[in-house]
Amino acid sequence: MPKRRIRDTGRRSEQMAAGHYEYVLIVCEGEKTEPDYFTELRKGYRLSAINIMIVTADGSDPMSVVRTARRVQQKRKQQRKRPYDRVYCVFDRDEHAHFEDASRQLENLRKQRFYPIRSWPCFEFWLLLHFTYTRRPFERDGRQTAARNCESALRREMPHYRKGATGVFMELLPRLEAARERAARAREDAKATLENNPSTEVHELVDYLRRLRMGNGPEGAALC
Repeated sequence: MPKRRIRDTGRRSEQMAAGHYEYVLIVCEGEKTEPDYFTELRKGYRLSAINIMIVTADGSDPMSVVRTARRVQQKRKQQRKRPYDRVYCVFDRDEHAHFEDASRQLENLRKQRFYPIRSWPCFEFWLLLHFTYTRRPFERDGRQTAARNCESALRREMPHYRKGATGVFMELLPRLEAARERAARAREDAKATLENNPSTEVHELVDYLRRLRMGNGPEGAALC
């Protein structure tokens, strides 16, 4: 009597619940600010939580982001689940000693569709671009790091902002188009001048998720 095939019901259930677009892993360095921002974006764009997985790295430095991303992708393969089609690693320049090491590792992993989403000096520069454009470098000032100075600049525009604050994506949504344009402009200038501070790649991930949203049917198109 032939053996009965055991069906992978877990994988089938996942496929039935998922949207008809790529599986994406987003690994964030920050404990709250970045994960909360992208979680709110995912909800606002009505993207499936099965397709778009957002996790916090097992550490606070860029290399921990890369290690977490590789571990999560490998675990998914071991569980015989569909691997993530794209893996995004979100981290800041700040004063991290291993920032360049993480960037080089991700460049070597590009064929496996691992991508860096970096900010110089920090994620708050992306938020600042919702209000204004600047390429004036943020630098350490005594005990105040460049990242802290960037946060201070953001609070001049958004006085109630604090790290880990919720609702940031939806609050800034009306200014998103301007931020995207300013971020692209800043990166172009950074590449031309070989000076990354300040600039960000967050708009690249936002643009990708927006494209997924636009291809997600009438419901996905409801949020502009």
